[in-house]
Amino acid sequence: MRRLPSIPALLRKSLVLPCLALAIAAACSSTGPTPEERVRQIEVHAEMCAGYLNMGEFGRAEDQAVRGLTLDPENFVLRLYLARALLKQDRMRSILRAEQVLGTLDDEGDFRVPLTLGEVLERKGIALQEAAVGVRQGTRYTEAPDPVARALELNADAASTWARAQSNYQRAFELAPSDTEVLNGLVRITSLQGQFEESLTWGQAIVLITAVDREFWKKQLQRTNIALHEEQRMWQNIRRLEALEMAVHLQAAALLNNQLSRPEEALTHIQSIIAFDPEIPESFSQMAQLLVKLERYEEALSAIDSFMRICKEDFDSPDVQRAFRLKSDCEAALARNRLSDS
Repeated sequence: MRRLPSIPALLRKSLVLPCLALAIAAACSSTGPTPEERVRQIEVHAEMCAGYLNMGEFGRAEDQAVRGLTLDPENFVLRLYLARALLKQDRMRSILRAEQVLGTLDDEGDFRVPLTLGEVLERKGIALQEAAVGVRQGTRYTEAPDPVARALELNADAASTWARAQSNYQRAFELAPSDTEVLNGLVRITSLQGQFEESLTWGQAIVLITAVDREFWKKQLQRTNIALHEEQRMWQNIRRLEALEMAVHLQAAALLNNQLSRPEEALTHIQSIIAFDPEIPESFSQMAQLLVKLERYEEALSAIDSFMRICKEDFDSPDVQRAFRLKSDCEAALARNRLSDS
C-alpha cells in the first residue's frame, strides 16, 4: 500500500522559501554587503526563483530574478530563470519581454536557453496567427487601411517566427538529443508549420524514450528499503512520462486523421492512450468516430457503450447526444449491410 507523506511536498517548499528570504536579510548590513555577501544574496535569489518556478508561482519567480539581476545584471542563471518565469505567465507582454531577455544570452552549451527561446517564439507565432485570424474576420481592430493585406502580413510574421523557433529547438536537440521537452517542442513546431510527417517522427522518438524511462523507474520501485520521498519521486516521474506519451499519441492521432487522412493509423494511437488509462471517455468517443469512418460499425458500437459507461456528463450534454446519434448511425449502417447481404 502506498504511504502518504507527513508533510506535502508543496508545503515543504513553502517552508524553505521564507528561510531563504531570511538568509538574504542576514546577508545585508547597514554598511552594504561585502563581495562574499553579495554573491550569497545572488545565489539565494536564484534558489528562491527556482523554488517559485517549481511551485508555479511565476510572478514571484520573476520578482526574485529581477532582484538578483539588480545585483548582477549579466547573471546567466537568473536571466534564464527570468525568461522562464515570463514565458510561463503566458501574456503577450511577458512573451515579448522573455524574447528580449534571451535575445543577447549566449547559451554556453546549456540546452535550456534555446529550448526556452524556442517556446517563446512558438507562443509568439501562435499569437500572431490568432491576430491574423481576428483581423481577417473583423473581430480584431487594426489601423491598417487594408485588413486582408494586414492579415497576410501577420501570417507571414507568424511563419518566420515559427521558423526561428524551429531553429532554436534544433539547437536544443543538438545539445540534449534525448530530452523529452526538446523533442516535444519539435513535435509541436513542425506540426504548426504543416510538416506533419516530421512531427510524427519526432513524436515516435518521444515514445521510444519514455518507454525506456518508464521501465527504468518501475524497476527502481522494486528496490527494497526505498525512502518515502524516493518512492513519491519515482511515481511522479512515471506519471509524468505516461502523461507525455498520451499527449504525443493524441497529437499523432489528430494529425493522422485530420491532416493526413489515415484513420487506421490514428486508431492505433487512440488504442495506446486507452491502454494507459481506460477511464477517459473522450478516448472511446474518438475511437468510435474513427471506427465509423473505417466502417467497422460493431466495434464502434462497443466503443460507444464504453463511452456511455464511464462518461459522467448529463444526458442532455452535447457529447452524450453526439454519442447517441453516432450509435443510431452505426445501427442503421448495420441494418443496411444485413439487407444487402440477404
